[in-house]
Amino acid sequence: MQQPWMPDAPPPRPGVPDDFSHATAVLPLRHTLLVLCLIWLLLLMGRSEAILDAAYGLPILPGTEALITLAEAWNDLMAEIGLPGAMRALRAALAWGR
Repeated sequence: MQQPWMPDAPPPRPGVPDDFSHATAVLPLRHTLLVLCLIWLLLLMGRSEAILDAAYGLPILPGTEALITLAEAWNDLMAEIGLPGAMRALRAALAWGR
């Protein structure tokens, strides 16, 4: 990779992309957003019980009931899959090694 901002950078070689071309090893924005959304979904799946606890602790404001209902539905869906129990077992196994 070329670093043209360095004072002693060699001149660009033919056929070698620089850091600012479309041929660099950088993911396009749409791929990056897809990966970030998948990671966010995995985090939401693994922390459904914590999300429900946080929803129960919200102050009473307009929309709080809808958020609690959404958190309960999400936790119920994850419980059908069996994910909260698996996450509890994983956390217990990781805590055992401390």
